[in-house]
Order: sequence, then structure tokens, then C-alpha cells
Amino acid sequence: MRVARKIAGGMDTAQTAFELAITPGTVNVQLANMGRKLGVSGRAAIVHASYVARQIPRPEQESFDGEFTEIEVQTWNLIASGATVQRIADVLRVSRATARVRIKCLRRRLKASSDAHLVTLGWRYGLADESLTDTGSEMTIAVARSG
Repeated sequence: MRVARKIAGGMDTAQTAFELAITPGTVNVQLANMGRKLGVSGRAAIVHASYVARQIPRPEQESFDGEFTEIEVQTWNLIASGATVQRIADVLRVSRATARVRIKCLRRRLKASSDAHLVTLGWRYGLADESLTDTGSEMTIAVARSG
């Protein structure tokens, strides 16, 4: 869980390995094992599932100075569910290139260093919660809006 906390906080593999005095390979193996145990794939989904399962402490809720569009919220939730760029493109009915641009813009707007960090910020701003599930072929997104 130490690895998941570091990744959720925005650290990359090398930073996490350095902070925990382990090798980058060990970081990757531990993330793969966590994903297998949580039944998810990808760092963003591991972070989200870790918050849902209360394996790592959830971030304190804060308000965001601004509004999020429905597309941003949907993109955010797809990332948290572990959706691939192709899956995000399919759900949003855009090209892969457009999906990548939307993800990049969302990360830049929130100053997120990675998709996993973006998931943490989703929890912080009340846009992600345990109601988000991926049923395989169909995504169920219950958007929690902060007032």
C-alpha cells in the first residue's frame, strides 16, 4: 500500500522507488500484484480501487475553484475505472487523438502529474466515489457533484 499511496500522490515509478528505497522493478511488480488482488488493471484503476476498498486513506474533500464540464467528469470517471484511451474514445464518441487531448487538458487544468494522480484529485473534489463501477462492456457512472 506504500507504493499505491506514492502513485496516488503523483509520483512516478522512479520517484516512488527512490522514496521507498526499492527498485523500479519492485514498484512495477507490487502494482501488478495490487491490480490482480483488486481485480483491476492500470495505475489509475489501482488507485481508485484502493480508495474504494479503503486500502489507502482517502484525500480530504476540498472545493475546486471553478466548474467541471460533463465531458470532463465523464473522462475522469472513465480514467478511474481503468478504461483505455480507445475505450474513452469509444464512450465519448471521439477519435483516440481527441481522447488523448481531453485527458491531457484535464491533467493540465488540475496540475495532475499522472492519470493516477488525476484519480486522487477526483476524490478530493468529490467527482469520484465508490459508486463508480466498470461492468466490462458497459460503464456505470454515478457522478457525485460537489455543491
